[in-house]
Amino acid sequence: MPSDAAFRRSLYLTLALACACVGYAEADLLPEVPVLAACAVAALAILYHLETRVTLLSIPAANRLGLVVGLLNLAWAAIRIAQVAQRPDTQDANLQLVLVAPFGPLLVTLIPAKLARREQHVGDYWALQGMGLVGVCLSGAIEEDAVCGALIGLYALSAVWSLSLFFLRREAGAVRPIPNRPAPAPAGVVGPPGVPPRAGVRSALRLAGAAAAVAAPLYLVTPASPGEKLEFGKPRVEIGYAASQMVDLNQTGNLRENPAPAFEVEVEAADGLTPELPAAQLWRGRVLRTYSGGTWQPSDLPLPGVDGAPRTQLHWSPPRLGPGQVTLRFAVPAALAGQFLAEPVTWAADQPVPVASTTVNGPQPWLWGGDGSFLWSGRIRRNETHTYVQVWQPRAEPDLSPRFRLGDADPGSKVRPLLQNPVRRVKEYADGVVNRMVNEGRLPGDCRDPVTDLPRREFHDAVAKAFTAHLATAPGFTYTTRLRRARKDLDPIEEFLFVTRAGHCERFASALALMLRSQGVPAVLVLGFKGWEPTADPRKYLVRQEHAHAWVCALVTDYEPDAGDDPRERPVSRWRTLDPTPGGEPAADPGGGGAGEEARAWVREVVADAAAAVPAAGWRAIGFVSRWEVLALVGVGLVLALVRMRRARAVPVAPETTRLGRLFAVLAARGLVPLPGDTPREFAARAAAVLAASPATAAVAGVPAAWVDAYYEARFGGHVPSDERLDMLDTELKALARALHSAR
Repeated sequence: MPSDAAFRRSLYLTLALACACVGYAEADLLPEVPVLAACAVAALAILYHLETRVTLLSIPAANRLGLVVGLLNLAWAAIRIAQVAQRPDTQDANLQLVLVAPFGPLLVTLIPAKLARREQHVGDYWALQGMGLVGVCLSGAIEEDAVCGALIGLYALSAVWSLSLFFLRREAGAVRPIPNRPAPAPAGVVGPPGVPPRAGVRSALRLAGAAAAVAAPLYLVTPASPGEKLEFGKPRVEIGYAASQMVDLNQTGNLRENPAPAFEVEVEAADGLTPELPAAQLWRGRVLRTYSGGTWQPSDLPLPGVDGAPRTQLHWSPPRLGPGQVTLRFAVPAALAGQFLAEPVTWAADQPVPVASTTVNGPQPWLWGGDGSFLWSGRIRRNETHTYVQVWQPRAEPDLSPRFRLGDADPGSKVRPLLQNPVRRVKEYADGVVNRMVNEGRLPGDCRDPVTDLPRREFHDAVAKAFTAHLATAPGFTYTTRLRRARKDLDPIEEFLFVTRAGHCERFASALALMLRSQGVPAVLVLGFKGWEPTADPRKYLVRQEHAHAWVCALVTDYEPDAGDDPRERPVSRWRTLDPTPGGEPAADPGGGGAGEEARAWVREVVADAAAAVPAAGWRAIGFVSRWEVLALVGVGLVLALVRMRRARAVPVAPETTRLGRLFAVLAARGLVPLPGDTPREFAARAAAVLAASPATAAVAGVPAAWVDAYYEARFGGHVPSDERLDMLDTELKALARALHSAR
């Protein structure tokens, strides 16, 4: 390494920032990468301290260390890729990203191994800067948030500074050239090797300023491309409805607004007037019943309902639901692959089914699902718009469905899947909320069943509404479209309730569904849309993809008088629609609060993410470092370091004369240059033979061998030539230059 402290400082800082970029960008994808990056930064700091105090690894030893590091990285990458590929929910884009991401840790671990070499030449410095640049480019392709952008910006400034100093030192001859290659003559206009460090800083700043002066106007005048941004290795995470996919709460990224139209709804009242739908109207799409490992999956087994069922007829006619009923006409494109109905779905006993599709044979009724759901079993052709009508009645209680009674001989067996809760700590959290309700008098002290220790059925509705209000209004919960995972060792819902307390509608709704299930309240997750936009036709409403939303439907118990003269009441079931998302607003809020409010919200999200990530990263680092394979790797590295490093007194860098730069420049002026594959000693012998053949230069034919001997002693023997010998070598070189000049 050159003795210039500024050059060493800039190089190590640049490489450390490159490692930090890789560690931050891949934290969500590969949790162990931040630990590897931290170890690499620590190794860089140790090497920076030891470089001028100890003799580092020889070239063969450094190559062996790099080979070991590379093989360990390849083995780790193969294991991680196999683990991801075996997951059933792995998408092609995620697998592509995992195939490329291990190159980041490989570069991070190879950088300190290459710096541990005893001698560094121009090619080594270019290789180090190239590895850092590739790592940073990979980081920018994987992560695009503000923190990663700030790290990349700091890296860019440091890299310009380091490369500017590298250029100055190389031109001055202070950096050893690549072995076995002709060395260019030193440029005297650049200055001597002892150029002040501040001159390099000024040069770097001038270069950065010139680049910014050119790039900024080009960026401002260049029009934005109408095409979508190219995302490397990962799918776009957009706000929208995907009926063919399950809900995956393990997914991370920044949700983007998707203004594409989803479907249209036309409203027609029986009296001919044009009613206006509620601004927060929910449009039910798909019901998901099974939760496992952060994912929700649909189920095709609706609950069996008997009492309160509508009547199915071969030739459909609209039902009569009562005053205020309206007819909703849907036009859903086949590409959306969904069936949507106004929530809550309404029907009446002994009346026709309230939903029917338009076909060539006239309106065809949908099937009664038995639990308040209606299904269309017909075929929708590709590129065909599915048109159907729903007879709907706004209700006094807009969150409750009509009553129905489960008619199976063992209704509990049908309801049991809706009570499945695989996350144990969710019950712990929900128990705390119920206890607070009892302490505050919102539930009686004997609300729990003495056998199950869960709230009795008559209190399920109160518990459902209380849980919804808790998630929607508690100060600690924050709605955000920046989806992050701080503790991947936890279930996403456990992490949401106990760690991050921030997320989008799917996380809030999933948490509510599992909390209700933990208290014995059957619940499902519902996907659909919330809200609408007006059109030029006052009867038509447009629903866009950015209106996509998720909420919960809980199966609560209601009571109605028994038939006959028996004064007792019998239990019946109703679906309670619950929206726990804070504010009850969809992810795309057209009102907005302006740029200032967006900036303040972004700052709050960054602070919340950082506060949640600090303890999580600490525990994750402790858990990773304690693994036996990591300890073994660290042990191997320490053994290699102890065997190959020997302490020595601080040895100043040999002067320029021992690096053959001046000798090669003098000989090059006479046309004597090393051949490909020549060692310095072989070139000196060949040059001496040429000089001895000419009477004008025969007296100085031994000068190249004397300089090469001094070079070998300084590089491999660690013996710095004395001042007297340096003066003698300088005198002999001047004599060689004069002899060559006179021989022309």
